[in-house]
Amino acid sequence: MTASDDASFSKIPDSAMLSVDDLGGSKPYPVDGESWPKLRPPRPCGLKPPKPTADRAVSAVIDVDQAPVVVLEYLALHRSERAARDYLRGLRTALQGCDDKTWKLLESGRDRLVLRWTQSWEHVDQQVTHHTYVVVSRTGRTVVVMADVGWETSDGERTRAENLTTRALKRAATLH
Repeated sequence: MTASDDASFSKIPDSAMLSVDDLGGSKPYPVDGESWPKLRPPRPCGLKPPKPTADRAVSAVIDVDQAPVVVLEYLALHRSERAARDYLRGLRTALQGCDDKTWKLLESGRDRLVLRWTQSWEHVDQQVTHHTYVVVSRTGRTVVVMADVGWETSDGERTRAENLTTRALKRAATLH
């Protein structure tokens, strides 16, 4: 299932997702299939995550010191807590055992991983290296992915992704 699948979408209510209040007044919008597929959920080194019973993704452009920043929230509701735990365990193992230089495991806990996803491209005849900070966590049978994508060529920020994860987990816990 994908976040754009209507049946899947209806299983995860707005109340389980970050709200305008959580995002400093910015409204979250549904994410289309083309937006950040590698983050919904992260799948480094060929990792095959369990298929969720429902998933949903939203993004928002928030204001940070009068500059735009894009944040992404992805929720995956799994059939059991074990399936959600197994995804985090598999993600941790994949990140520790592969040579994919685009993903880096920054912090690892039982139900929470902090990652950095690095992309490089040419922009106005200059090579750009861009960092997106991603927190993958679990509450019950729900996996929450929170990413600070930054803006255009500006990096995301780890602390912002972690702070938004705390709010996202509280909302996602209502899905138990």
